[in-house]
Amino acid sequence: MRRRFDEQLDLLNKELITMGALCEKAIAMSAKALTEGNSALAKEVPDLSVQIEHKEREIETMCLKLLLQQQPVATDLRVVSSALKMVT
Repeated sequence: MRRRFDEQLDLLNKELITMGALCEKAIAMSAKALTEGNSALAKEVPDLSVQIEHKEREIETMCLKLLLQQQPVATDLRVVSSALKMVT
């Protein structure tokens, strides 16, 4: 049971990293499009935004499932609640 929970926490961490990378890419593309006046690049940013929003919903769902199914306490609860705050 605990092994499964640890695997879910690891997956949550990986999903947060993926979302962070998408955010980083969107910000970099936006800045580059703005500084270079590249409208083609600017048009790609909304697609990333959609991916980020999808990832946010995925992570929220994962966190809620963890809270409901595993009922984490102490450090584990802080990890899950921190993830919920990070995605917003």
